[in-house]
Amino acid sequence: MLNFQPGETVRVRSEEEIAETLDENGKNGGLWFMPEMRRYFGQQFKVYKRVEKIIMETTGEYRRMKNTVLLEGVICDGSEHHGCDRSCFHYWREVWLERVE
Repeated sequence: MLNFQPGETVRVRSEEEIAETLDENGKNGGLWFMPEMRRYFGQQFKVYKRVEKIIMETTGEYRRMKNTVLLEGVICDGSEHHGCDRSCFHYWREVWLERVE
């Protein structure tokens, strides 16, 4: 656990490094690495906030999240999801990021 905090600068790891963390379904601990996230490889961002829990829209159930953050200004453009225009934050596993000193 890297325990990134809001305001810290991080770099998105390379495609190869992230691929090593994904299972056969393209997930890490049940969380998808979304196709729209590919364009951020190697870029730097500030951590916006940690994600500790979410509400599943389909069921209304709470789910706890571990080692997950949101990045400032990194919003899904829906380009790989039939032009979805919801502008959701991407969820980033800490293992997909590296700290920038």
